[in-house]
Amino acid sequence: MQIRFATVNLFNYLAPPSAFYEFNNIYDENQWNKKKQWLDRKLSVLDADVIGFQEIFSAKELEIQLKELGYAHFFVVDQPKISDEYIYTHPVVGIASRYELTGVEAIEVDKPNSENAFNFYRKPLRATLNHPIVGKLDVYIVHFKSQRPTSDRKEENSSVFEAWQQETYGNWISTVQRGFEAALLHQEIMERKRITGHPVVLMGDFNQILDSQEFACLRSTHRFRQPDSYLPLLPYQLLDSWELYCHTGTAQRKPTHYTGASGQVLDYILLSSDFGSETDHNIARVINFHVEDQHLINPNFELDQFASDHAFVAVTLELRT
Repeated sequence: MQIRFATVNLFNYLAPPSAFYEFNNIYDENQWNKKKQWLDRKLSVLDADVIGFQEIFSAKELEIQLKELGYAHFFVVDQPKISDEYIYTHPVVGIASRYELTGVEAIEVDKPNSENAFNFYRKPLRATLNHPIVGKLDVYIVHFKSQRPTSDRKEENSSVFEAWQQETYGNWISTVQRGFEAALLHQEIMERKRITGHPVVLMGDFNQILDSQEFACLRSTHRFRQPDSYLPLLPYQLLDSWELYCHTGTAQRKPTHYTGASGQVLDYILLSSDFGSETDHNIARVINFHVEDQHLINPNFELDQFASDHAFVAVTLELRT
C-alpha cells in the first residue's frame, strides 16, 4: 500500500472582489476561474493523499474546490488579516486529506503578555492522520518567514545609504525570525513525539534552503561533539525525503522557486526516522519524489497565466504491511 504527501504554495489564493496586499490586486471572475482550473489540473497530476497548503486567503472557497476533487477533510487554524474590509494580508496554511484528520490545531508559543514577545509570522498547523496501515501519524504544515527584509525602523525620505542599512538590518531580522520559528517548532515536534511516539511528516515552504544555519535544528542528528548521542536520538531525527529517495546522490535536485534564472529549493517534505533505513522497524520507504515545475521552466501563457510562483513537491511512500 502507498501513501502520497504533497506541499503546495497556492500564491495568492483569494476570491474576488477582495484584494491581496494592494487595493488593485483583484482577480476578475474569469481570472479567478482560470486560477482554480489551473489548480484542479495540478492537483490531479499530483494525486496526493495528504496536501499541505501555503498562501490561503479564501479558505472556504478552497475547501469547496478540494471536496470536488475527493478531499473530504480540510482544515485551517488561523485567519488572514483584513484592512479596509477587502485588502487581505498574512495568508494562512492549511491541510487536506483523503484520510481522517483529528487533533488539528495551531502551534502556539507560550509567552508572557508582551508586545515584543515572539510570535510565529504564520502559525504552523499540526494534524494527526488516522491511517488504516500506519495508524496515527502527525503532519505539520509550515510557511516560515520569507527572506524579505523585516524592520520596524523604516523612515520616509531616507537616503540611499540609510535605506541600504535598513534593508541589511531587515534581512537579518527575517533570518532571526525564521531561526526562532524553526527552533521552537522543532522543540514542539520532538516533545510530542517523545510523548506519543507518532511518526512525523513536516512539509511546507521554508523560504530558505534547508542547509541554512537557521534550520540547523531540523537537520540535527546528535549533540555537538558527542557522536555517541546519535543512536539514542535516532528516533527523533528528521530526514529530507529527497535524500531518502536519492540516497545514491547521483540525480540532480530540481529547484522549487526561481528569481530570474537562479533557482533554489525552498519547499521541503521532511520525515521522521520511522521512514528511514537505519531504524529497526521502519514503517515505509520513499519510492518516488516528484517536483511539478512545468509552469516555472516551460510555461504556457494560456494555461499558466495564474499559476503559482513555486513548484509543487510530492513524495510517495510504500508502507510496510
